[in-house]
Formats: sequence, C-alpha cells, structure tokens
Amino acid sequence: MIMLDRREGRGSMEKIVARREAVRFSSLCLVLCAVVAAGQTPKNSPSYPGHPPPAALSPQEIFKRVSPSVVVVESLDSKGSVTAFGSGVVICGGCGSGNPPKRLPADSLETRHIVTNRHVVEGGVTFDVEHNGRTWPAKLVRVDSDHDLAELSVLGLTAPSVRVRDSSTLAVGEKVYAIGAPEGLELTISEGLISGLRDFDKDRVIQTSAAISHGSSGGGLFDAEGRLVGITTFYLKEGQSLNFALPAEWTLALDRQPANAAPTWGSQDSPAFQALLWFEAGYKADEAGKSGQAVSAYREAIRLEPGNAPAWNNLGIAYENLGQYDQAVSAEQQAIRLEPDLEEAWVNLGNCYGYLGQYDQEANAEQEAIRLKPGDAKPWHNLGSAYYILGQDAQAVSAERQAIRLKPDFEEAWVTLGAAYDDLWEAAEAVSAEQEAIRLKPGDAKAWHNLGAAYDELGQDKQEISALREAIRLKPDDADLWFDLGWAYKQQGQSSEVIRIYERLKPLDPKLAEVFFQEVVLPQEDPERPRK
Repeated sequence: MIMLDRREGRGSMEKIVARREAVRFSSLCLVLCAVVAAGQTPKNSPSYPGHPPPAALSPQEIFKRVSPSVVVVESLDSKGSVTAFGSGVVICGGCGSGNPPKRLPADSLETRHIVTNRHVVEGGVTFDVEHNGRTWPAKLVRVDSDHDLAELSVLGLTAPSVRVRDSSTLAVGEKVYAIGAPEGLELTISEGLISGLRDFDKDRVIQTSAAISHGSSGGGLFDAEGRLVGITTFYLKEGQSLNFALPAEWTLALDRQPANAAPTWGSQDSPAFQALLWFEAGYKADEAGKSGQAVSAYREAIRLEPGNAPAWNNLGIAYENLGQYDQAVSAEQQAIRLEPDLEEAWVNLGNCYGYLGQYDQEANAEQEAIRLKPGDAKPWHNLGSAYYILGQDAQAVSAERQAIRLKPDFEEAWVTLGAAYDDLWEAAEAVSAEQEAIRLKPGDAKAWHNLGAAYDELGQDKQEISALREAIRLKPDDADLWFDLGWAYKQQGQSSEVIRIYERLKPLDPKLAEVFFQEVVLPQEDPERPRK
C-alpha cells in the first residue's frame, strides 16, 4: 500500500511484507529442460532476409529506449501480502488479433496491457505493477497456460508499449539484451547472444547467454534495435548460459485467448480489488493537489473495505492538506485502531495534533511512532519540534540530534536544532546548526533568520545584518524579519536605516510597526531587545 507523509513529501512507498518468488515452473520449463538435455540441434534463420541490418544501438541506448516498458509484477494474497513477484513488459493490447486497441472516453484514464509469466501470477488474489517508483493495481485479463504467459491490464499507467519481432527472423549469434528486475529491485540489463533456437512440439523457444536473474521471470529479451524478441522465463543453475525466453510473438497470440479467462484464483471484481482502485485514485488526486477529490476517493475505498487501515491513514493526510485537522485526527485514530503498529499513522497523527496546537499529544504520538520504528528520522524530528514549542529545549536538542544521526541531510532538523540551541544560550552551536541547514537548503528563509538571531547573541551585528538581509531577500513580506533587521541596525547606530524599516513595516503590519516605533525608534536608556 501507498503511505503518504506531508512533511517528507508523497510517493514513497514502503512495503512491510516480505517478497518471495513462486517456485512453480510450468510444464513448458520441464519440456525445455528435456530438449536441452537431449542436445537437440537448433535451426537457424537469417536475421534480416534480403535486407542489410540497421545500425545496432549501444547497451545504454537500448536500456534508455526500452526500460520504460518494463515493470515489476507482484502477486498478492487475500491479506495483501506479496506471495510472488517477477517482471513484465508493456504490450499493445488488442494488436495481436488485428483489432485496434479499445479506446476509452476522453475523460477516462488510459489502460496499459502487461505480459508476464503465468507462474508469476499463479495463486494470486490481487496484483500490483510497479513502474517508476509508483505502484498500480492490475487486473488479470488472460492466461495462456500452455505457454506460461499471462496478461494484466493496468488503469492509468502511462508507459510505452514495445515493438515485437517474430522469432523466425532471429539467428544464432545475434546480440540480445535481457531487461528485468531481479529480486523485484531496480531494472538491470544483461548482454548476451542467441545461443540457440530450439523447436519442440511445433513451437520454438529461445536460448540465450544473456543472464536471467532470480525475479526476472516475465522480463523482456530485446534485439539490437530495442525490439522485443522474447519473454525471459527461467534459467538452469547447473548449466552455463542456459537461459531461456519465450518467443515474443506468443504475446500477440494472447489475444486469441478468451477475455477474462482468468483462473479461479483471481477475484478482480471483489470489493477488495475495487477498493485498491479507489485507493490509487485517491493517491493520484492527492499527488495532483486535488485533496477534495482524494478525500472522496479514499472514503469510497473505505466504504468498500472498512478495515483498510492505509486508506484511513491517507484519508487523514488528505484532510490535513485541506486544513481540516479535526477530521484528520479522527481518520488517523481509526487507522491506528485497525492497525495499532502502523507507524506512519502515528507520525501523521502527531502532525495533526501539532497543527491543532496540542503539542503534548503530538509528542505522545511521535513517541509511539519512535517505539514502533526507532530508525525513522521523521518522528524524531517531529518530536523535537513539539519539545521546542513546549519550551523543553534540552529534550528538543536530543530529539533533533537523533533525527540527524539517522538522516544527516535532514535540513528541517538542523533548523530546529539551531533554534533550540539558541534558546539554551548556546549561540556558537546554534550558528553551526543553522549554517549546516543553509548548506543543505540555501533558500530557507527561516534558517537565515535563525542564523541572524544566533549572531545577535554573539554580538556579531554585521553578520546578523547580512543573514537577515538574505532572509528578507527570500521572504520580502515577512514583518518579523524587518523588525529584527531594524533592531540590528539600531545596535549599529544606523538611525536612518531604522527609520526606513519603520516606514516599510507600517503597510506590512501596522500593530508590529507601532511596537517597533515605541521600542526601537524612540531613544531609550540601556535598551534591551524588544518583545514583538
């Protein structure tokens, strides 16, 4: 499931289930092994009969051209746990039978068709496809058990389909490239040759020296032009270069299989699967900044599957993005009631308590998130922010340092750490922290503001003025920044600059301008830094 966090950005998907690949192999694999053992002589065919071959692409060009069409396929059980995974290739659905692909209404999402091995999806209740860091629910459309192939459809996926080349035009010795996702991780490419074209039972399979790794079942075997020539299927550990792929034209023959001829294990019309579709629609709406639509989609997912804790969690985030923090708290509490160990929900609940000004509750929620996942920097930072607002600066320093230990480039944690040090009158430490925050994110006006405050404690007025002027350049309408800059100029005895800033403050914040006039502009004996 997709988990979203407002403070750290959307799209990070974290699987909390172990991946394992199904160990089943189709009868086709057994026949192929027998063919290899018997030493059957392959039949060769010219690669480009009557025509000179075009210039071959480099491996880098091949990968750049075809990798957008290769995906990770996951098979899930009724509880949403991954039971098997492999690779898949985007094909042109409906092209094999000569019929054009079905067109959806103009306001509908596009559909992409994915081909993979049957043994990758066998036994699955629902299916996911991962592409470019996103996860999409998929529907099992067709199965060709004789050829160990299956076709999935994915609503909303935007990925190019591959060009298909008939295996009858292949020749032994041709260079080919296998692209897949071993262990379900990032896509990899391996280079090799066509080792043999082995016929059996009026069918043909491709033997290649291009390595096929564990988890790459269902990936693509491509020629030097980036055309799909095979679907990588399996390899023999005991042999050298004994890697096999199914001919690419078999993917086109899938269209001759009856639509929706899925085995009995599939349940794509179940409420759980429909809930997955609504969940994905909610994520897409939230990612597009359409939080109202996201709320509606997540609520529909919850109506279909009331016990879906991640949907409640993401509903809370959508409410949070709308500024409806009470509703967000209720949604996150429901997610936690259903799944008490859902760390992301505790983190988001803490966020919402913070927006409501309930900092004690925020601290409690973040402490629970830390108990569940002590290696996550986000709740440590949120806890530090709550402590800082509560005036518990020493605890804030401890929490933020822990966040930074886990994530050294956590710029927001450096900012809060500097502010807490400043309140503890440890100005040199504050300067160092804010300088690190600025190194990580030079455009953060808050860090420049805090740096100026730390320089003020050190009595370094020139450095304070320089930092505040940079903060104002980034955030020119911030009245507090102008107020502090005016005070720094007063410390320098630059009365004309003080008056100029007073005039600038009046249209920005008349009440603050009056405080500035009384406590900064007017002469005072032994002036102290005014309270805004």
